Amino acid sequence: MNAPYTIRRAPAFAAIRALTLAATFALLLSACSLAPRYERPEQDIPEQWRKVDLGSAPLNTDWWTRFNDPVLTALVEEALKNNQDLAESLARIDSAAAQVGVATSALFPYVSADGGASSQSSSTRVANYSTQADRTNTNYQGSLNASWELDFWGKYRNNRTMLSDVLMNSVVGHEALRLSVAGQTAQGYFALLALDMQLDTARRTLKSREDAFGIYTSRYKQGDITELDWQRARAEVETARAQVHTSTVAVDQAEAALAVLLGRSPRDIINSAMPRGMAIGMLPSPPVLPAGLPSELLERRPDVRAAEYLVMAYNANIGVARAQFFPSISLTGMLGTLSAAVGNLFINPSAAWSYGASGTLPILDFGNNWYNLKDAEAQKKAAIAVYLKTVQTAFQDIRTSLTSQREADAIVRSMQIQVESLRRAVDIARLQYDNGYTDYLTVLDAERQLFSAELQLAAALRDRLNAVVSVCMALGGGWADPGKSPSFPVVNTERLLQEETGVGKTAPAAAPASNGN
Repeated sequence: MNAPYTIRRAPAFAAIRALTLAATFALLLSACSLAPRYERPEQDIPEQWRKVDLGSAPLNTDWWTRFNDPVLTALVEEALKNNQDLAESLARIDSAAAQVGVATSALFPYVSADGGASSQSSSTRVANYSTQADRTNTNYQGSLNASWELDFWGKYRNNRTMLSDVLMNSVVGHEALRLSVAGQTAQGYFALLALDMQLDTARRTLKSREDAFGIYTSRYKQGDITELDWQRARAEVETARAQVHTSTVAVDQAEAALAVLLGRSPRDIINSAMPRGMAIGMLPSPPVLPAGLPSELLERRPDVRAAEYLVMAYNANIGVARAQFFPSISLTGMLGTLSAAVGNLFINPSAAWSYGASGTLPILDFGNNWYNLKDAEAQKKAAIAVYLKTVQTAFQDIRTSLTSQREADAIVRSMQIQVESLRRAVDIARLQYDNGYTDYLTVLDAERQLFSAELQLAAALRDRLNAVVSVCMALGGGWADPGKSPSFPVVNTERLLQEETGVGKTAPAAAPASNGN
């Protein structure tokens, strides 16, 4: 009774054994890869930067907290939380991670299930028609189908490696964007404080000139001064008034730009005023960078690391393009049942099975695969050029930001002395004019120089603070003091790469992890 059953099932087991052997053979060959071995592009990197004596006070990784302005700290945290560019960047990370998942699934067999029912009727006029036969036939079927393209040449594995590197490029790029948003927020806030100072200066100057113009008008009516001096005094009043309007527009533009950077709602952009903390002249002196720091600090910059991940991605893509020249071998299999009645689908001998293998070898494609390979090689060359330029830009940034930071404080001190001297000069010129020892042009010249110097002092204070931000951004966010934690997670790219790809290749210049991040 059981013999027929056993005989009919034996081929199914044979099919399973054949597929198992093929899978084992494929795994043995899985180490084959046609991607070139990755090597980091070399550059002539100095062991340390040109020594600049800037003191020894270290920066915190949360560099914006060094300014001791709670309002600035709150604004930076708001921007890092709500900025829409960061939201878009996070979504792109999710998309890149999903693409890695798609590439990973291609490494395994594709299994599907299907079922169906079909019914057909035959004509009475066909040959050998029998009146005893049923003209209508109905069949039901269900099956499991499997297909697997064997990755002999590493096409799918290299594709997964490429997409994993693209994912890491997105992750580190997001880190670079966070740094940029924090820097833009700080610089926007400093610009707003500088414009406030310029607006206060313009208003104070306007008030002073209006008061003086009232006196000059009385003296002109009494015949003590000429109409020329009166007209000049009147023109200076309007010059200060125009500066008040110009500064008001600039303050409003700076507030609106900062509100967009913070990710605020349209209602808040229109109606809400931007909070202020300390005046720009009251913010602490900028921290300074120790001399002789190693060049490796620049390699942790997010943009440098992101650029190298892109080189790694295109290096793996060359392996994908090379694999297109070689045969593609696929295994297929089906195990199911076929019966004229639903109730008999799972009762022997209704089983059905099949298995097989197929191969495809490109013979004549009119250069399609060759051009794909050349395109992949060219993309890698372009990525290497971008990486080298990014490293060069990093050293350019640190050189210029160090010089700016060193000189900015000296510029502010000189401007402050200049303003003090010009204020005294204005007082002397007015006194001499009132007593008839000089003409009004001397007074006007002194007042104009003072007004210009006061506006320039506000800009110099802003530039001094911006120089600190530039140093921090050039370093990729400053450097960590012992026992300090960054305000936002610093991605351990090497660990994340291993978790995403399951391979232990070396990640480019990963920043240290912070507290489990």
